[in-house]
Amino acid sequence: MSGSLPQTKDLVNGAFTLVKEYTKLTADLAEEDYDYHMAFPAFRHQITRHSEAVVSLMDKFCQLLPAKRRVTLSSTGGKLTDPQRAAVMEAADSLLENVDGLLDELKGRRLSAKDQLSVKFGSELQGVVPSSSYSVFNAAGVSVLRPQLTFEHPVDNSPTPFRPVYYDEKGVRHVGEPGVHPFAERIKAVSVPSEQLLLKTETPYLSLVTCPLTFVDTVEDLEAVVAVLLNETEIAVDLEHHDFYSYQGFTCLMQISTRTQDFIVDCLKVRANMYLMAPVFLQPNIVKVFHGAREDVRWLQKDFGLYIVNLFDTSIALQNLHMPHSLAFAVDHFCQVKLNKKYQTADWRVRPIPAEMVSYAQQDTHFLLYVYDRLKQLLLNCEARASVGNMLLHVFQESRLLSLERYEKPHLDPDVTYKQALGRSLGGLSSSQLQVAREIFNWRDMAAREADDSPSAVMHISCVLSIATKLPTSANEVLKCCSPVSVAVRTNVMKLLQIVKDAIGSADSLKDGANGDVKPKPLPNVGVALRYMGVHRSMTGTLPSIEQRADTAFTVEDTHVVVRTEPSAWFETMRNVAAILRRKPYYPIALPGHDVVTRMSAVKRAREVEEMKVKGEGEGEEEEKRVHVDAEEPTVERENSSERGEGMAGPCLQEGLEVKDEVEEIDVPTQKPLELKEGAISLRQQYGTGSANRKKARLGKKNKS
Repeated sequence: MSGSLPQTKDLVNGAFTLVKEYTKLTADLAEEDYDYHMAFPAFRHQITRHSEAVVSLMDKFCQLLPAKRRVTLSSTGGKLTDPQRAAVMEAADSLLENVDGLLDELKGRRLSAKDQLSVKFGSELQGVVPSSSYSVFNAAGVSVLRPQLTFEHPVDNSPTPFRPVYYDEKGVRHVGEPGVHPFAERIKAVSVPSEQLLLKTETPYLSLVTCPLTFVDTVEDLEAVVAVLLNETEIAVDLEHHDFYSYQGFTCLMQISTRTQDFIVDCLKVRANMYLMAPVFLQPNIVKVFHGAREDVRWLQKDFGLYIVNLFDTSIALQNLHMPHSLAFAVDHFCQVKLNKKYQTADWRVRPIPAEMVSYAQQDTHFLLYVYDRLKQLLLNCEARASVGNMLLHVFQESRLLSLERYEKPHLDPDVTYKQALGRSLGGLSSSQLQVAREIFNWRDMAAREADDSPSAVMHISCVLSIATKLPTSANEVLKCCSPVSVAVRTNVMKLLQIVKDAIGSADSLKDGANGDVKPKPLPNVGVALRYMGVHRSMTGTLPSIEQRADTAFTVEDTHVVVRTEPSAWFETMRNVAAILRRKPYYPIALPGHDVVTRMSAVKRAREVEEMKVKGEGEGEEEEKRVHVDAEEPTVERENSSERGEGMAGPCLQEGLEVKDEVEEIDVPTQKPLELKEGAISLRQQYGTGSANRKKARLGKKNKS
């Protein structure tokens, strides 16, 4: 067979190359002008020939289906109906699944349900890809059968409320009432043992190499573990859960650590006997140390009917100490060990479990008891608020509230849940698109319940929004909106297409009805709002809606005269503040250069006074000037000039200046800046503006110095 493998590989590569090239050519066909090109005989002949060849090939695929689902396509004339397209897709999926199964069987990966659960932890199958090739979510291609098919009690994904099934210390099975915590009273009544509130020296943790690790996959081993744990006072617990290919999810592993050894319980194999752990979890003298126990508490209730008494959550302790509350930080901070969180979202259904995943599961609880000791010391030495009191006792009380959490099934409100899930992505969608989003989202949840898959495994939330936005009109367009395409989507593609059409039709009918003869309901409290008398109401700026004109429903007899209202305290305060500000005197503040402006204004006013005086004397001598204008014009000009010179000695009425009997002549230059020996003068006044003048100012200042 080894000699035929290269030939088979070459054949597959050649076929794949041809299919890829053929698909690329079909994408280049003109979609908008297709009918126009079909009018040409040569183009129409080639399209018909290729269509018949493809339909013939698809007909051969369909003949491989069971007789009940087999469809004949040879007589379709190169065109397919929607049911025929769905049959072709189903045939292709069936062939691909057969190929995957044969490849797994050839490489030794395919196991029966019984054999898959019987493989020991950490062991490797012959022919399996090495453990280093495993990715975080089973990307190595290991075939995993659905463990929930082997559960003793079938999974109930119905929308009915969750009814708890629990066990007491004696292992007696009870069925509780929905919404009731069966051990709530016991958890509230139990007090923390005094020895757990005392300050003790931390116990060093053992090395991972020397610490014994026990795998528990039989009922006998589980009973032995229970006997060991009942003699302990502190245990660390963690769970590994899977919820992608399960609607409600299920617990795959339980890790338990004591001071001297570690245990890993295969919950898939001993699921029906996990109730034997009830005495351990209900024992109040044993503190159960978890990290981030909110989901763990609910998973224990859902899968095994186990409830926790005396819980300590290290995540709550870290938060109360105002420290980062991740497990990786706690282990790194207190133990100086870096945890590898690569397998945090791994597929824990895989059997056998790779060695790396086993090591990851062990480390989640191996260091937790030492972290618990160090946190107790910090909490006891921490000074808390008076309302909190003892910080360690406060963390125990918050952990107790966490253990009172109850598991509830996922709830779907057809009219609300899709809005919460899609959120702002619904903004801008029309009424038809909103209706499609609602119907597709609700179908997604229903299909997930039926297939026992998570809604994300059936259809990603982005695909719901894509279908609602694009409103596909064919099965092929629906599949293009969904990436990746799940088996549920491919099988129900025609149903999805019909949902889209029905949703659009119902939205259009509602829209037509709203625009028809249906009388709209009056808006509430428009025009008839209550009016409170004698109470001051501040204006908010919000006006009533004017979408519809409301008819007043009250009469004149129902009205009342508005009495004088009392101003509010805020209004009175603001009025008093305004009165105080009005009475406050105003003190002007002199700006820089005020003295320069004052001196220049005084000179200007003195000049104007002298000019007015000269003008008055000149009017009396006007007639004499007319007779002797030619002879005495030079003399008059000299007299006027002398009088203007004497006018500079006039009084200068300006605040801050002394008025003298004799004032020296002041020369006011026209181009040069005013030189004053007293008072400040700005650089801009002296040198002007601009970069060149600023350089002159700097040089002038340097020369003066």
